[in-house]
Amino acid sequence: MLKDRWGSRSLRLSKENMRAFYACYLCLQTAQRPVACSEGHLYCKECILTDLVHQKTKLADYAQQREDILRKKAHEAQAAEQQAQAKRVAQFAQGDAIISQKRKLDEEDNETRKRLAAGETRSTPAFWLPSQAPEHEGDADSSLTLVDDRASTTMCTASSEKPHKLLSKNLVNVCFHERKIDGDSQLYCPCCKKEYSAISQTHGALTMLTSVLRSCGHVLCTACTDTLVRAPLKKGDTSACPECSAPVKKARDVISLVREGTGFASGGKAEAHTKGIAFQG
Repeated sequence: MLKDRWGSRSLRLSKENMRAFYACYLCLQTAQRPVACSEGHLYCKECILTDLVHQKTKLADYAQQREDILRKKAHEAQAAEQQAQAKRVAQFAQGDAIISQKRKLDEEDNETRKRLAAGETRSTPAFWLPSQAPEHEGDADSSLTLVDDRASTTMCTASSEKPHKLLSKNLVNVCFHERKIDGDSQLYCPCCKKEYSAISQTHGALTMLTSVLRSCGHVLCTACTDTLVRAPLKKGDTSACPECSAPVKKARDVISLVREGTGFASGGKAEAHTKGIAFQG
């Protein structure tokens, strides 16, 4: 029983543990009015727009808090400068008397420091205890100063390994072709008419790594994309969507949709790991 709670563990993932290639990264359901980012992450249009609005609201709040903190610090610095200036003027007005007074203050200050240091040492012998830990007197909102200027744009939340910016105007509409066979819905490539599947990465009867064309949104299988779209671009010729003849000008206009795996041991992220401390009892 303890083996399930302590130490490192690994779990073989199956097809049911992985997001389907046509599912939204946010709600994990079949994407409604699907759109994709420039890295091939698929979303429901409503889900991603809601998420982007939420991100913009948080960024606006952070920016306002940062401005308030900077304004407060500038005001404190100005007040300190004015106080120091007034002190210098007062000391200058006192003339020669300030020299002896300063010497006396320095001696008293040194004695005060020694007494405080000795008293603190005696009063906090166990400084590592929470009840006796010295408290830091600082701005409670000092952590907000870490919010810098680069956190000023919305991000794609699908990938933590490769974070990238995402704006609503850069979303690409995705158009899957669907057909009914024996009452079941199937997504298929409009060129070769083969069904999309996450079973294999090869160009066999059930292919399917898929790509979407930025210009029209049609989704093609990898075999058709490489043969009919990417091949002319590599030669420097013009290319177009084989379904609607929409022009494809650059290689970046062909976006490979991201998938998570096949469910087979050799395909995709088929195993999950957690690390922990072994039971010592």
